[in-house]
Amino acid sequence: MRLFTRFSMVFLLFSSISISQIVYSPFVDSIKELCTEQTLIKITRQLSGDTACLIGGNPYTIVSRHYNNPSNNMAAQFILEQFQLYGLNAYYMNFSAAGRNVYAVKTGTKFPNKKFIICSHYDNMPSGSLAPGADDNGSGTAAVLEAARLLAPLSLDYTVIFIAFDEEERGLYGSHAYADTASNRMDSIMFVFNYDMIAWDGNADRRLDLITNNNSLAFTDNIKLLYNLYEPQMAPYRVLNGNMSSSDHWYFWQRGYKAFCGIEYMSDFNPYYHTINDNMSHVIVPFYHGFTQAAIAALITYSNNYFMTFTHTPITSALTNQPQTAEVVITSPNPIANIGYSPRLYYKINTGAFTYVNAFYNSADTFRFQIPGQPAGTVVSYYIAAQDSLNRFVGTLPVGGKGINPPGTIPPPTFFTYDVITSVSQNNEPVRFTLDQNYPNPFNSSTYIRFFLDKPAMTKLVIFDVLGKQISVPVDFRLPQGENLVRFDANELASGIYFYSIFVDGLLKDTKKMIHNK
Repeated sequence: MRLFTRFSMVFLLFSSISISQIVYSPFVDSIKELCTEQTLIKITRQLSGDTACLIGGNPYTIVSRHYNNPSNNMAAQFILEQFQLYGLNAYYMNFSAAGRNVYAVKTGTKFPNKKFIICSHYDNMPSGSLAPGADDNGSGTAAVLEAARLLAPLSLDYTVIFIAFDEEERGLYGSHAYADTASNRMDSIMFVFNYDMIAWDGNADRRLDLITNNNSLAFTDNIKLLYNLYEPQMAPYRVLNGNMSSSDHWYFWQRGYKAFCGIEYMSDFNPYYHTINDNMSHVIVPFYHGFTQAAIAALITYSNNYFMTFTHTPITSALTNQPQTAEVVITSPNPIANIGYSPRLYYKINTGAFTYVNAFYNSADTFRFQIPGQPAGTVVSYYIAAQDSLNRFVGTLPVGGKGINPPGTIPPPTFFTYDVITSVSQNNEPVRFTLDQNYPNPFNSSTYIRFFLDKPAMTKLVIFDVLGKQISVPVDFRLPQGENLVRFDANELASGIYFYSIFVDGLLKDTKKMIHNK
């Protein structure tokens, strides 16, 4: 198989981009900040037997959560009572003589029959009388409990189910039983957030894996962006691995549900795994805390439908100093503010500061903005921002901006750009070809490359590394006249500098640099 076939290339014969955006919410940010290192570590200590807890009103130390140790049943009771303490309805699901899952339900107000699941397994190894399992998987279970504590008082659009599975270490027995039951009931499960071992970061690089499959890819892409937005010091690295069957997401995949497994970076795996030394002394608290906070932010975002979709044709470079019009269609499950804090377009000239314009036209969800004309040689950068009518969240295009009331006062890390072209070619014909800078740039999973052809032509777009080695050929065929847009997905590429070159009718036309930053 050729190398470039490993990457997913989507070619668009349109200049319009329609992107469902993750958004920033000060409310979500404030809630996830209530998960402190102290609250998270307290639960983890209790689950791992580092300190005693109250179970049935009496002090108890959970010395092991191995499935055949009596202390494991006490751990299940502790989890149930914690759910109840948070004000949730909590239940056991007995799936065998000894095995029982523990779960709690927070019912949605708008879509009570559509469910998001956040889960972990609470049983652990080894099989002796002592099995602390602080990382595997006291960490994931404590994250589920912290999510339950913080979401319990909130009003949520969708139902959220918090689950601690038993007997994962035996062969995913608990999650297998739950997924089968859900499938037989035809439960509408929107997505499953599974967390398994999230407290080890031996090389302090803050890297983590979000393991997904093709069916779950779009969700996982957004979750990765949410991690970057709310916890930018974390470094999610999506792994496409539909055969990763060693944790509780697996049987949800097998039943056709969307799911992922959030886990510490598997190339930096916990060396104390399944030993009596998997204890609190080896928990990497800053990594663990950031991972959990990001998980809570992602869950709230999804369970309250905090999303926007922007459909926009980026302005292209042109030989004109006339005003340029940008049109965008903005939709969301929540109404968009169009009075008071209505959508804005922010623009800057060369390296200057951003200013903004309001829409001169608005009909339903369509907005048009006008950027004033600029002299030849100018580079114009711009982005678009909008917030919901209840002032809870803000979205920007490109993604990543913040600021609310008014929307988008904090720019995203990347912008749209266009040039006011200074001249025509030497043979006095209009400029025949343009290759734009990719956007976003730097990028962490995918980027767009746009170019303009004045006539139909055989076109080849080639990606090279810094050594000149050909990495990918996303385009190698005849294209029509006009604007063309290519999405380049580079999930398997290492971080670094790359180059893209375009050949038109066999002639090299232009080369530009781009930066991949996972």
